[in-house]
Amino acid sequence: MSVLKVRGAWKMEIEIVRERDNKLLRRKEILFKVKHGSSGEVGSEGGSSQEHARGVGGGGTPSRKEVREALVRKFGCRPQVLVIDWMKPAFGKTEALGYAKIYESEARMREIERKHILRRNFPEAPEGEAATA
Repeated sequence: MSVLKVRGAWKMEIEIVRERDNKLLRRKEILFKVKHGSSGEVGSEGGSSQEHARGVGGGGTPSRKEVREALVRKFGCRPQVLVIDWMKPAFGKTEALGYAKIYESEARMREIERKHILRRNFPEAPEGEAATA
């Protein structure tokens, strides 16, 4: 189990729950847990429960983009080959469970991944595809 602490727009810890190499699809599959919140909530002492209840410094689950950036730093891969398939926040907690995949190449990722997952992870239109209006 590996933990990555990230400070920036969000203070979060990413814990790697399970990591698996999928040789058939030539990708790494990662199940992770994101713990997030204000400075007194994640992995540090301080901060009162009243601040936590009011949501001081927090606002919700970090965006897919912020979590992707943290995972890219953790695994040392290119951002173009990492996709987050899903993130599910836990009710009443400041954590979310997620599933990400790291492909060996961008071409392989575009060949396998579903279009809506690619749009969620890469909001700008991919090269060679016309934007539909």
